[in-house]
Amino acid sequence: MKRNRQSFKEIMDRLSARHGVHQIFSDFLTLLICAFSHGKMEGLYLETINRYEKPEAYDFSEALAALVIEMTGDGTGMVDVLGIYFEENVSHGRNGQFFTPQQICDLLARMNTPDRYGSRILDPACGSGRMLLAMGKLNRFALFYGADVDANCAKMTAINLCLNGLFGEVAWMNSITNQFYCAWEIKPTVKGIPRIREITSRESYIHLKLPAEMEKVVRVPEQTSIVF
Repeated sequence: MKRNRQSFKEIMDRLSARHGVHQIFSDFLTLLICAFSHGKMEGLYLETINRYEKPEAYDFSEALAALVIEMTGDGTGMVDVLGIYFEENVSHGRNGQFFTPQQICDLLARMNTPDRYGSRILDPACGSGRMLLAMGKLNRFALFYGADVDANCAKMTAINLCLNGLFGEVAWMNSITNQFYCAWEIKPTVKGIPRIREITSRESYIHLKLPAEMEKVVRVPEQTSIVF
């Protein structure tokens, strides 16, 4: 008898009951990054999945299917299922990890999203990529850049961009000190299928070029005292 389709949360909760939610969620993100590399990260994929029994490995594939279905929402896509699950079940607000509410992201996107093809959009503390997704609703043809000091957040953003057909780069790094750990480029293959490619600091636009460009455009105005 075929069982009813379960939600993303139900599947993840079932896996977490045995292994713990932090390990399951982190490994799930790693497996997706590897899967979308189109075979370029097979070693890490096998190292991660081999920790689990076959029924659990199948549950991971079911979780991906549920994730994709729920991300489409009403058909427009861009639903931050990963970020919602992370906030409610993994971080619980530790380290101040509360993401900007979706309605605020949508409002800011309407105020700031450029409409030109190839415009660069950056979120230097991207969390799960919710702000980039909001801007992607308005301009799918921009290039999206995100950075976060939390590895899971950077992975969530890369996966969110990839599954929604948005291209750019996501770096796991400290945006303040420019300390770099890892980055992923999201771009289409020759067949148009999105692919995630791990890149080094020497290839990372965010790490190499962003600090210099930000220095050009970001200026803190001189403070003046107001005397009453």
